[in-house]
Amino acid sequence: MRAIFVGSTGNQPGQTLATWALAIKLKEKGLRVGFFKPYGLLAGTFPPPSGDPLCDSDVLLMRETLGLEESNEALCPITVSENIVPDISGGSGEPLIAKIQESFQRVSAGKDVVVIMGAKEIFFGGGLSGLSDSALVKEFDASVLLVDRYEKDHMTLYSLLSLNSFLDGRVKSAILNHVPPEKIGHVKGKIIPFLQEKGLKSIIPISEDPILSAQTVYSIAGVVGGQIIGSPEKENNLVETSTIGSKHLEGSLSIFKQVYNKIILVGLNPGDASEKPVAGIILTGGKPPGEILLRVARDRSIPIILTPADTFQAMEKMEKVRPPMGKKDEFRVRQFLRLIDREAGEDRWVEALLGT
Repeated sequence: MRAIFVGSTGNQPGQTLATWALAIKLKEKGLRVGFFKPYGLLAGTFPPPSGDPLCDSDVLLMRETLGLEESNEALCPITVSENIVPDISGGSGEPLIAKIQESFQRVSAGKDVVVIMGAKEIFFGGGLSGLSDSALVKEFDASVLLVDRYEKDHMTLYSLLSLNSFLDGRVKSAILNHVPPEKIGHVKGKIIPFLQEKGLKSIIPISEDPILSAQTVYSIAGVVGGQIIGSPEKENNLVETSTIGSKHLEGSLSIFKQVYNKIILVGLNPGDASEKPVAGIILTGGKPPGEILLRVARDRSIPIILTPADTFQAMEKMEKVRPPMGKKDEFRVRQFLRLIDREAGEDRWVEALLGT
C-alpha cells in the first residue's frame, strides 16, 4: 500500500481541488483508492443533509466521490469545531499519533493507495492538535504532492525547497497554482528549471482560470440562504461576477429594471469570453416575484434566487463566504485536470508520486 500526502504551503492554494484531481487520476489507473484526513474542521456554515453528523467538508466530498464506506470518524479522527475547541481525546503527542495510526490502518485496509490530505498549511499542521504535517509525512513514509499558491518568486522557491529538504526529499510533485497569465512564461522559463536543478522534477504551473474561480447559481443560493424558483434545471449555470446594476438586463429582461431589490448574476461563457450572459437573478428581501416576472425569467431560462436577506447582506455574504467544494463542482476539477494535462502531459506527476 502506497501513501500520498497532499500538502499546502498556505493561503488557499487549491488543496481540495488537487486532492480530488489526484484521486480521479489514481482511480483511472485501476487502483483501489482510499482517503484520510488526520485532522479537519467541522462543517458549520454549510451543514450536511439533515440527520447526518457534522463533519469536515473535504471528508464529505471524498466519501461521495470515491464511494468510501468507512465512517467519518475513521476518515478524520481529529476534528476541531469552528470555535477552535479540539474535539479530541488524549491531549497531544504520542496518544494522538496512536489514535491517527489506528484510524489509518482501518481506512487503508484493502487499498492500493491512500491519499492523505494535510492541514491548511504544512508548516503548522493541525494547529491545536499539537502535531505537524511533516511529522505525519514521515510517520506514514508518504510521498508528497505540494500545492503552492504562486505570488512571488522567493516565496515559492523558499517554500518548495525548504520543505523538500525538511521532508528528506519526499516532495515528488508540486503544483504552482493561481499563476497570473502574464507570469506563466516567467514561471515556466525561470522558476521551474531552477527548481528542477535542485531536485524537484515534476512541477506543474496552473494559470489563473475563470472556470476554476467561478461559482454556480446553486452554490450562491446556499451562500445567501435563498431558494431557487423558476428554471431550477439551470442551477449549474456558471457565475463569474455579480452586480446591483441593470446594464445586463436587455430585451424582455428589461422588466426587472423595475425591481429595486435585485442582484444580477453575470454568467461565464467559456466559448466566448466577451459575452456576459445573465446566469441568474437574486431577489432580496424575501418578497416573491409576480407572475409576469416569473414568466419572463422562465421564458429566458434564467433561474431566480429568492432570499430573505436584504441586498447589502446578500452582497456581503457573496464577497466574504466561499462555500466548500461539493460533487456539483465536478466541472471545476475537470477543468483543473485539463490544465494539468496541457502543462504536464500524460500522468508523469502521478507516476512520480507512485514511484513508478
